[in-house]
Amino acid sequence: MHWLLLAVAICVAIHLGAIALAATRFGIPIREFSYGLGPTLLHAGRLRIRTLPVGGQLILKDTNTEPVESGKAHDALDLQPLATRLAIGAAGPFALLVLAVAVLQSEGLATFASGFAQCIAGGFEPFGEAQRLLRSASDAATASPFPTLLALVAAKFAAVNLLPFPGSNGSFLLRALLERTPLMKRWPPLATQLGLLLFFGMAFSWLLALAVYGLHAAGIDVVA
Repeated sequence: MHWLLLAVAICVAIHLGAIALAATRFGIPIREFSYGLGPTLLHAGRLRIRTLPVGGQLILKDTNTEPVESGKAHDALDLQPLATRLAIGAAGPFALLVLAVAVLQSEGLATFASGFAQCIAGGFEPFGEAQRLLRSASDAATASPFPTLLALVAAKFAAVNLLPFPGSNGSFLLRALLERTPLMKRWPPLATQLGLLLFFGMAFSWLLALAVYGLHAAGIDVVA
């Protein structure tokens, strides 16, 4: 299982690094590069290393999240052309997909494509489909060479990040595409609240699935 955790940590680093490189390429200042979740272990300038290497955050200059003088807003992310924002938002998942295809070829694309439905299905069935998926991940971590395991994780990680959940690349890309359309102008607050509710429900469901899987692995059966 430690190889699976290492693969996840590497994919997080690739994902965040690709977005940072894209932002730098287009001249968007990076306010904070935060690798991992939980308490901060290391803080050096704009870089933060946190306890759990299973996620992260990249904060870019944006007039929606910080006060910026009108004469100094030319390099803010939200004021860039749509193509630039889409390129930056897609950089992380694209880098992971390239890795998956480089190692697994067409299987990498198939693994990526199946990741969307698996994430949703597992969230709705924490005691069924999620358990099957977790067993498959555990088997892959045990039986697959590390490059193959890394590519499989990269494909799934890319898919999950493209789902339109709050804070994901998919949410950023969808908002960028719709922000100047009548749909976004008429988007009711209730829809946003329902989206957040769904996201937190799915996150809780997967955490529950992980807990149940861990108990099963320890020989404790908690599901009748």
